[in-house]
This record gives sequence, structure tokens and C-alpha cells, in this order.
Amino acid sequence: MVEAEKGLSSKRAAEPPTTPDIPSDEQPEKKQSRTLPEIITRQLEHLRTHHSSVLATMNVEAVHKMRVATRRLQASLDLLEHEMSVRRLKRRLRNWRRALSLVRNYDVFLEMLERETAIRGRARREQIQLVTAKLQEQRAHTAAEVRGFLEQIDIDRLSLRLGVTAPLAVTDPGQLEAVPVITGSNLLSAIDEQNVAGYAAGRLDQRLSEFQALVAQSHPTTDPADLHQLRIAAKRVRYLLEIVMQMGYGDASRALAWLRSLQDRIGDWHDLEALEEEIITIVSDREFLKQHLGESSDMLQAAERLQKKKERLVSLLFPVRAPKHLTVTSQRIARALRRHASRKRPADEVST
Repeated sequence: MVEAEKGLSSKRAAEPPTTPDIPSDEQPEKKQSRTLPEIITRQLEHLRTHHSSVLATMNVEAVHKMRVATRRLQASLDLLEHEMSVRRLKRRLRNWRRALSLVRNYDVFLEMLERETAIRGRARREQIQLVTAKLQEQRAHTAAEVRGFLEQIDIDRLSLRLGVTAPLAVTDPGQLEAVPVITGSNLLSAIDEQNVAGYAAGRLDQRLSEFQALVAQSHPTTDPADLHQLRIAAKRVRYLLEIVMQMGYGDASRALAWLRSLQDRIGDWHDLEALEEEIITIVSDREFLKQHLGESSDMLQAAERLQKKKERLVSLLFPVRAPKHLTVTSQRIARALRRHASRKRPADEVST
């Protein structure tokens, strides 16, 4: 599987600046408090289900849900840094998500073009249809390549590496070479929840500070890297708040709604940026240009209209003003986490 990951990453190694999420992300469950191991176990179940769906269909919804599942599980594993070695597992989840993003971006491009086709005149619809046909061809090719990569993923092995019993037995012990496993114990009984709470409090303070620093430095920009970093920082705060809310440390619904809204607004800009770059890449191909000189001109006109849309979106996005309730909510939850982390353990109470 490592070789497959390297082979795929050599083509488009870095995760694209745009990580579009259509339709909207699934909402986190918050009906009852759960321990972090229970949350991780459920996330593994979701990941297994969505992975099977992707292999069966490779459709828009399946790809989207598996990407979200990898992101949520990665955020949960981040809280286990002091309990066990999870960096390799987090990196593997990122690699899976990057592969899925190669398909996901085409889904977003095609959705955007479909909306454009509905509101444009005949001449412009023809231009858009030229772009659409090429992107559909590339989506099919990329999906086949990514599907081959994803076929090598074994979610049951991932579960076993975390100490969670997998439904399918691993018959070859050699499959677990150099893998961090909690020997003789299940994840549910091995994690110290008080240590996790203390670490989560510090992590929340850190994530919020990083986000606030980027917000303070934000200015009207057309630099994809700047907007990408701001969006990633918002995602890190958001997914961490989702987890600790599920763990029962307070309600962050209002803060989460604002963070999602900010992500969506930045994402809209990134989607247009990525589509513009894709069109330029297609037209810049020598063979395509030789065979489609007239059509290439039409496609570049479509890219020019995307630039104007981007400019309007930037004017609406800035200045970014983080609401006070985001800070208040995060600080309140961090205090609740620290209170739990500082409670006396039963053994300590007996000894005193």
C-alpha cells in the first residue's frame, strides 16, 4: 500500500488548495456524551461503510462522505498523541483524503458548470459544455485510478492497529509489522480520559490562537495559499470543537455554525480558483490546443468570467471578523476539560 500511495502522490502529490465539500458536511452527533474511544470506534464504523460505498459506486455522495470520515477520525486521533503513536495513522488518513480529493474536485467543477449552464445564453452554454465534456473525461480517468488505490485500503487492519476489534480476523501476523498496537488491551479500556481531557484543553487553546492570528493578519487577497491556510485553521478548530462537544464538555453549536459558514465562503473562492487553473491546464496542453484551436479560445473566455466572479467573492469575504462567542465558547469548553483533567482519581481519593 505504501508503494501505491507514493505512485499516486507522484502525479499530484499535495492536497489541492481547494477541498470542496458539497453537499454540506454531515452534522456531528451530540445526543449523548461519549468517551473518545467510543467516538473513534463509531468513526471507524462510518469510515468502513463509506469506503465500501466508494468502491461500489465512486459517486459524488460516497466520495464526499468518506473524505469527511477521514477528517473526523484524524481529528480524534490527534487527541491521542500522549497516549500512543498515531502520526503514521494520521498521515495515512491524509493520503486517503488527498486521493479522494482528486475525484472530489472534478465533482465540484461539474456541479459549478451545471449551474452556469442553466443561467447562460446559448453561446456561453456551448463554451461551458466544451469544458464540461473534457472534465467528465478526466473525472472518469481519475476515478478509475483512485479506485485502484483505494482497493488496497483495509479498514479492518486500521481498526486492529488502534486496538479496536475488527470484524474480520487477520490471519497473517506479518501484516502488523512495525505497527503501534495496544498489546493485550482494547482501546476502550487503555486510554486515560483525564489525560485526554487535559491534552484536548491545551490543543483547543492552540488551535484557537492559530486561527485568531490568521484572522488578524487577513486582508483582501487573491493568494490561494493565504486563503487555504485560513480555511484549514478554521477546520481544525471546528473539528476539535465537534469532538469535545460529543464528549459532553459543552455546546458549541453556534460557534460551529459560524466556522462552517466561513469555510463555505472561502471554499467558494477556492472552487473558482481551482476550476480556472484546470481550464488553463487543459488548454495549455499542446495536443489539445492543436486539435481544438477555436474551442480553446472559448474555454479561455469561460476562465475569464471565473476571474470576475472570484473578485466579487473576495470583496464579500473580507474583512474576516471572528465573533466574540467563538472565543467565549472555546474558553468555556477548555475550562470544562481542565476541570475534568484535574479531578482526583479513585485511587488518589482512597490514599488520602
